[in-house]
Amino acid sequence: MFRLRLRSVRHKLLLMVLVANFFTLMAAGAALFYHDLMENRTKTAAELTTLAGILGQGSAAALEFDDPKVAHENLAQLRANPDIVAAAIYTATGTLFAQYVDNSGREAAIPAGPEPEGFRFENGGLVAFKHIRIQRTTVGTIYLKERYELATWLRDYLFILGSVLLGSLALGLLISAWLQRWVSGPIQAVSTVAQRVMEQRNYQLRADKTTEDEVGQLADSFNGMLQTLEHEIAERSGAETAVRTLNAELEQRVAGRTTELQIANQTLVTRTEEAETANRAKADFLANMSHEIRTPMNAILGLAYLLDRSQLSADASDLVKKIRGAGRSLQSIINDILDFSKIEAGRLEIEHAPFRLADVLDNLAGIMAANVGDKDLELVIAPLPDIAGQVLGDALRLEQVLINLTGNAIKFTDHGSITVGIQLLSRDEKTVKLRFSVSDSGIGIPLDKQANIFAAFAQADVSTTRRFGGTGLGLTICRHLVAKMNGEIGVSSQPGRGSEFWFTIPFEWSASTDYALPEMASLDVLIADDNDAARENLSLTARSIGWTANQAESGEAAIRKIQGKFDNKNAYDVLLLDWKMPGMDGLAAAAKIRHTFKDATSPIVLMVTAFSRDDLLRQPGIEAVDGVLSKPVTSSTLYNAVSEALHRRGHGSARLAAGPLGRMTQRVEGVRVLVVDDSEINREVAMRILLADGAVVHLANDGQAALDWLQANPEGADIVLMDVQMPLMDGYEATRQLRTMPQFAGLPIVALTAGAFKAQQDAALQAGMNAFVAKPFDVDELMLTIQRLTHFQPRLAEPGQVNLPLPLPLPPAASAALDMPGIAVGKGLHVWRDLAVYRRFLTRFAADYADFGAQLSPQYAADTRAARALVHKLHGAAGNLALTDVARCAAAAEAAGDGVHPGPALVELRAALDTALASIALFTAEKPAAAAAAALQVDAQRVGPLLVALLGALDTDNPDGASQLLEVLAPLLPPDALQALQACITDFDFRKAEAEVRLLAEKFDIGLEAHK
Repeated sequence: MFRLRLRSVRHKLLLMVLVANFFTLMAAGAALFYHDLMENRTKTAAELTTLAGILGQGSAAALEFDDPKVAHENLAQLRANPDIVAAAIYTATGTLFAQYVDNSGREAAIPAGPEPEGFRFENGGLVAFKHIRIQRTTVGTIYLKERYELATWLRDYLFILGSVLLGSLALGLLISAWLQRWVSGPIQAVSTVAQRVMEQRNYQLRADKTTEDEVGQLADSFNGMLQTLEHEIAERSGAETAVRTLNAELEQRVAGRTTELQIANQTLVTRTEEAETANRAKADFLANMSHEIRTPMNAILGLAYLLDRSQLSADASDLVKKIRGAGRSLQSIINDILDFSKIEAGRLEIEHAPFRLADVLDNLAGIMAANVGDKDLELVIAPLPDIAGQVLGDALRLEQVLINLTGNAIKFTDHGSITVGIQLLSRDEKTVKLRFSVSDSGIGIPLDKQANIFAAFAQADVSTTRRFGGTGLGLTICRHLVAKMNGEIGVSSQPGRGSEFWFTIPFEWSASTDYALPEMASLDVLIADDNDAARENLSLTARSIGWTANQAESGEAAIRKIQGKFDNKNAYDVLLLDWKMPGMDGLAAAAKIRHTFKDATSPIVLMVTAFSRDDLLRQPGIEAVDGVLSKPVTSSTLYNAVSEALHRRGHGSARLAAGPLGRMTQRVEGVRVLVVDDSEINREVAMRILLADGAVVHLANDGQAALDWLQANPEGADIVLMDVQMPLMDGYEATRQLRTMPQFAGLPIVALTAGAFKAQQDAALQAGMNAFVAKPFDVDELMLTIQRLTHFQPRLAEPGQVNLPLPLPLPPAASAALDMPGIAVGKGLHVWRDLAVYRRFLTRFAADYADFGAQLSPQYAADTRAARALVHKLHGAAGNLALTDVARCAAAAEAAGDGVHPGPALVELRAALDTALASIALFTAEKPAAAAAAALQVDAQRVGPLLVALLGALDTDNPDGASQLLEVLAPLLPPDALQALQACITDFDFRKAEAEVRLLAEKFDIGLEAHK
């Protein structure tokens, strides 16, 4: 917008008057102009019309007597008027009678005929038509055209009007200039004084008041403002003087305070260092106390173990079992305290490795079933949501959180149900977010206690500790573990109605490692259970596998449904029957079903129970059952139970027999694998695993040896399994050098790490490795990784073809019977499969690491990086030999980082190593010859737990676990005692094998109940 930039009030006033006058005069001139123009037009038209009337009257007689000459003469008189350019007279019939055209208007056209009476302006002229009448009779029409010079009139008129307008404006401007000084003069006077005040900073000046109007008031206000400013400036000057004086004093005070602050800061630094030293001392104290407690506790547990294996009375055996149970409880408490101390010290590490959620739930199911004891509890694990493949995370820590929460639920619930649920919250291409929940029907938690339930050493009230025990650290550890996994945890509860503990964790998707494993054919399953929740959960579990699930609320209802389906020429493929149902229980229903279906179409019958499996197996009619499932039932345990039952039969319903249930051939048959590891134990483990699945294996003990072998045999390996920390040349450097050689640019290389920490994985990928597998090896993960990177597709075994699969894991009861302090013997036998070989490598480990604990701390002081490499090697070897505590402590020490002394972690590692070495000495000292020499003196205290574990392996139809236990039992029994039992297992007749075990117990007077 245009803006005038006039600074003077005088000029603004003049401009205002000038603009007002201009628009006023323009309005008046426009009105006058319009009036005169209309008047001029009207006057001209009237004159022309009058002239036409006069000429018409004069020519009427000529028209009457038809005398054109007289008419021409009359029109010729118009030459006296130079403005008339043309004229014509028409008869009454419209014929041209006479006409006139002046010399200047010869181009003017005479209309061909008359027009209606009237006038109009056209082409710079005025035209008029007028009727000629005689006594009111029209005898003709006269036409006149007059020159009308409107432009000339406008020019002259506007010149006169413009002159008057300009003169008026000039006169108004002169008058306004003379008058405006009455207004602008006083304002300019005030402005002049204000300008002088600004320039001179003289607030004693005053403006003169010359009028009593608003300008006079402005002068008074201005003078008052100057007076006020004068007083304020005087006051401010005094205040500034006081401030300067005060500032000088403050500077002196600040100097003194600065000195005091420096002293305080120095004190704070000193106290911070003291606090850090105290924290380190606390951590060292906890670690040292752990070592000091573990050493005598190891002796107690070891001696109790030896005592338990000797000949004892029933009461003494019970006391020894209580000692061992109390020792394990104490060990659990110490582990909680150590975990909490690691959390406080910020040394708790989370792994980032691929795992299957189904495996975690299977482990959890076994632990829940073992912990429930004699409580009347319904244990439920809901099926997994639709999540295919593996996820990346810390499976052990996730399992630890679930075990803590379910353990609390079992502890605080005497009857009712405990449900573990998993809900899919969100998923995308990279991540999946899950919600885990553990719900119980126990005592509940008051609302005012829920806010602090996750605080350290907190329980609902003091009586809770007295009644149920516990350290109060379990939920605190859960909260920290979930937070470390980027999740959230919470609780909702009502006293007397139960609680729900939940937590959410985001997982990354693992690279797909699934191979083409055939699935069970779609089956039709009938589930009979009187508990609505248990029945519905079993149905969901069956449907999650892809089976069709039907329900019955009792044994009688199940019989009716089976009969109805049979009448329609159909049959159920699998029956899941709860053991203890009111009315007809599961065994009675199974017996009736077997009586009804006696041919090959008989469905598979599985008995589901939340009670003692051994009690069930001793019941009459158990022979009608194909297998037993203990609650809680997961998808994989259900699938495996049906698969094993079908395999034992060798045939079944036509529908089942047609299903793709064939076993896989060796999973990496013919794949050439180069294993590079400086640990002989690790190389041996990898070689045995790979050979068992058909691989062609080559070995190298360091990175340089691997490079030399590959350069000599460029086509000799399809894939390389490379340890990352080795002497001479580690796996990272060996991979980098291989990637510079064109012939090895695409060779798959898998990092073998003793841990699954993100830093190690990132380093492996940056070096050019394709994947990573943590030690100890997860056999399935290793096979799937090799299949994925080599694009190997396993095929189904041909009928009659013999596979050599790795053995199935031992059931929890069998593992517990074999395990020793620091050694998970059952897990070790699962990997090594040969007891003699396993003992041989345990002996070699004990020889290699006998003085390792004492030498490690000086090694860290001398060369931290080299010491970490030794710990890495120990970690891998311990993991592959199932020395779980040593592997865990070594991982903690290794996670400390380069240049960092792990401190307390070394003390804990040394204690774990001492425990493991002592157990190895006991385990490898058992000589078969000595046991054979005392064959007839059967040690019931040693054989009894093994027979109970063997029954557990047979009950889960696990031939591999049973064979391992037979190998352990062989030296402890007479030479021919196990032949019949071995034959039953070879024929997959597990029910008969269970009867043989009980016959052995009766023969040697071994009470199985006393060893459960």
